[in-house]
Amino acid sequence: MIYNNSAYYDILSNYQEGAQPMSRPKTNEPEASAVYKTETAFWALIEQKDFSDITMQMLAKEAGINRNSLYYHYANLYEVASQAFSKVLSDEASMAFIDTLLSAPQNLSSNWEQLQLSDRLKKVHLFARNNSPLLRSLLKEALISRWFRKLGIDQQSLTSEKQLQIDYIASGFISVLGNPEIEKNPLLLKSFPDSLIGRAAIQTLQQMAYNRPSL
Repeated sequence: MIYNNSAYYDILSNYQEGAQPMSRPKTNEPEASAVYKTETAFWALIEQKDFSDITMQMLAKEAGINRNSLYYHYANLYEVASQAFSKVLSDEASMAFIDTLLSAPQNLSSNWEQLQLSDRLKKVHLFARNNSPLLRSLLKEALISRWFRKLGIDQQSLTSEKQLQIDYIASGFISVLGNPEIEKNPLLLKSFPDSLIGRAAIQTLQQMAYNRPSL
């Protein structure tokens, strides 16, 4: 895989305090409840703090569970973020909305006027606005993988130049999604596909899909 987070995972695994294998916690708390509490606490903290300022101890306290229980389910904070974000990616409605931002303007949904930042779409926004390269890397990988699947782009056939173009588009797209003004007024996104930079991004991705040379 060209886009992966193994290096980030190794760094954070060594960084997070006490990130070590734990025995099964001595608790009667159901596993599903512990996971739910942890992920709920994670999203609450990430809305208030930068990812680098959150610790496993802080997360356990916010979730109301003991550290043994937390480490039984997660090796480190990156794993919490990754698993929590995977649930966001499973929400097809939110991801389909993101797809429309790289569609031709005439294909945009007709219900933009009713658009509000849904709970899961807001979580995408929280990842995009965070200063953490770990979270932004997770989001970037998810976006690029989705574009490859949706447009039928063969990753292995991309030249280094085209890989850089994809990375540039994804980074810009994440900056747009993470802009504080988007949380206040998601309708601002409506103009993106019809802007000069939006059209250029769409055209570039379409050219890759059809294996045409860049203009």
